[in-house]
Amino acid sequence: MKNYFTNCHVTSIFLAAFLSISLICCRSAKMPVSGTGSDFMYQYSIIDALMAGVFDGDLRIGDLKPKGDFGVGTFNKVDGELIMLKGKVYKMSAEGIVKEVSDSDSTSAAFVKFFKADTTIFFKEPNLSYEKLQEYLVEKLNANTIYAIKITGSFSTMTTRAASPAKPPYTTLTAHLGENQKLFNYNNTTGTCVGFLLPPYLARTNVPGFHLHYIADDLKAGGHIFKFNTDAVAVEIDFAKGFTIENNTNAEFLNVNLKPDRGAELKKIE
Repeated sequence: MKNYFTNCHVTSIFLAAFLSISLICCRSAKMPVSGTGSDFMYQYSIIDALMAGVFDGDLRIGDLKPKGDFGVGTFNKVDGELIMLKGKVYKMSAEGIVKEVSDSDSTSAAFVKFFKADTTIFFKEPNLSYEKLQEYLVEKLNANTIYAIKITGSFSTMTTRAASPAKPPYTTLTAHLGENQKLFNYNNTTGTCVGFLLPPYLARTNVPGFHLHYIADDLKAGGHIFKFNTDAVAVEIDFAKGFTIENNTNAEFLNVNLKPDRGAELKKIE
């Protein structure tokens, strides 16, 4: 049986002393919404393979685009951070440069979806942190549902990272990032956070919890988000019906040891 909820308009709801939220076009944030056949998250490779050092893949960006218009990932050799927004794919490099990539580039891991917001929430609170925003969203959303999350606004501070390309023979992702990632601290930047909130049962295939990348409107900032602060943002939430996985088609995937549980390692780098 499908459950549907009437649209609602909430002018403002106080979650904390200074917090006000407005819900527009709101179906219940506790339940997923039925959609079309394209309403699935698609992923190429699995996070444990990337963690174990499978840094190359055979999926070209031109072949990734028919799978979604919104998402995150990386490129071969873990060369930078992948951001897909409105059908365009960008790379944030360790040199701090954001640029749109060619369809001939390839990815070793990518998680994408055709984005269509089911619910939009406006948050307004002085110096609202990324961590606090996550808490508010987790309180409102169902723990077993897959969500694509888009956050737009101006950020007083934004801290991100981008990985430098690896050289064979590859080590684990944790070891590589330990010496080959660059941190970026931005002030007063306006842009979009792109990514997913995923349930615990997707562990070892994807990143449980929040996994978001940032891209500035002026393409002068970006990367994997560690933290930010803002006074006001719009959070668009897209419920997914499920997910599909395409295994990494590179030969290294067949040889890698995927038995170890790398959850603890993943927490260190996320």
